[in-house]
Amino acid sequence: MSSLLALASAATFGVADFLGGFATRKASVAAVTLLTNIAGGFFALVLFAIVGGDWATETVVWGAAGGLCGLAGLVLLYSGLADGPNKLVSPLSAVVAAVVPVITGLGLGERPDQLGVLGLVLTPIAVWLLAGGDVGSDLGGGGSTASGSTTRPIAFGVGAGLGFGLFFTFLAQVPDGSGAVPLLVARVASVAVLVVAVAITRPSFPEPKWAGVSIVAGSLDMTANGLFLWSTREGDLAVVGALVSLFPATTVLLAVAVLGERLTRTQGAGLALAIGAAALLG
Repeated sequence: MSSLLALASAATFGVADFLGGFATRKASVAAVTLLTNIAGGFFALVLFAIVGGDWATETVVWGAAGGLCGLAGLVLLYSGLADGPNKLVSPLSAVVAAVVPVITGLGLGERPDQLGVLGLVLTPIAVWLLAGGDVGSDLGGGGSTASGSTTRPIAFGVGAGLGFGLFFTFLAQVPDGSGAVPLLVARVASVAVLVVAVAITRPSFPEPKWAGVSIVAGSLDMTANGLFLWSTREGDLAVVGALVSLFPATTVLLAVAVLGERLTRTQGAGLALAIGAAALLG
């Protein structure tokens, strides 16, 4: 059951990222991120009204910490995509996001079986291939890292991955009975920071059409968060975190189906490897 929930979360995250990426082409990152977070906050309120939850101090602390880490990851990802090679930033962030909860789960004493261990090993490789990762070409042929143009995107990608990975990890630490409280707290924390940032920078907001896309993306993102939290109640963090990190598969498939992009050999290999890793982890 936990594997199915985690895969559903990954698929939903992929759709949300795809729509959010569309919206950021039409307005500033800060404005779109604020809209998606507000929409997610309203959806979290709906979830809380349905399932409730315990407002324990531990739940609030983990939820707020997770929300801030997730927001930091998103800001660093968008900054990296604007500053450096997309094919370097995206794979790095996805791989690091996959590794953090796996290491945490193993550190907490979780021990998958032999097939599960193989799936954990294959997952970051699959994620990298899905994102079309190619370090050699992105480093400018010779692979020199002497210039800031090379080291900055690497730092952005790793930082974004750490933010996302810590979001998953912190959210999984909330006690049983917390219900939708950690999701609501996480969203309130991120919205509070974004409101201040928008008030200072005064960015342009998207047209109604793209604002609607942002709202849908935010609602789907919160749905994915809820599925992730549910899956951690049913299974190990290491396995769940690895499965959720396969979200680039959905984004790639949508780009092929909606935008007419062609699936590269690298991405095709990553998709096949992702299916195999999911089967092993399931």
